[in-house]
Amino acid sequence: MYRCMSNQDCNCADLTVDQATEQTPKSDSWIAERPVKTAELPDTVAENMSRFYGESIESFDDMIAAIRNVVEGNGIAIDELCHVEGETPHYAKTDDETYYFRCFYDGIALAHLVDEPVEIRTETPTNDSIEIRTSPQSEIDVTPSDAVMSFGVATDTDVPPGDVPTAEEIYGAVCPYVKAFHTRADYERWSEDVAATTVGIPLEAGVPIAAALTATSLSEVAE
Repeated sequence: MYRCMSNQDCNCADLTVDQATEQTPKSDSWIAERPVKTAELPDTVAENMSRFYGESIESFDDMIAAIRNVVEGNGIAIDELCHVEGETPHYAKTDDETYYFRCFYDGIALAHLVDEPVEIRTETPTNDSIEIRTSPQSEIDVTPSDAVMSFGVATDTDVPPGDVPTAEEIYGAVCPYVKAFHTRADYERWSEDVAATTVGIPLEAGVPIAAALTATSLSEVAE
């Protein structure tokens, strides 16, 4: 069993990702602009995110605002992460507790919700391990150092146009495409066969997005 926002099922129980069909629109891209949060998303990714979230999405900042709207603008809390009762390849350890998650990025979010160091471990789609260590001072150490990650949204979601997706729908359409990889080449190979539009960035560069998703107020988040 697992839980997420408001104890709704995360709807992302399968740790694998469905394969894309020939009709699936693709725009798998690498974002080099910094800071990542304000970088312009590729057109096809922006269009798919806008369709899914029911509002204009042109950057990660827009995506963050759309997700925070679902949690009423208060930021994601610890009990709203996608916890799993039982071991998974994605876990985070504090001094007192080990948390198992459906998605590795929940561990990154957890690190912004506890005032102590956090050790995170995840496995890539090719079963390679990645270790991440964080501190309350926002320091982060990633092994391997050139690890990357992806964000994306499924292309086959059925949220009515203009409607705001539920937390359950976000977990089902987004979580399967938030992945960690040893290298950019690994991400690009994976992205060729998934039923989603995705973007890739260095894993370390994706940390400020988690900070913004969990902050009580966006004014607390430094650029």
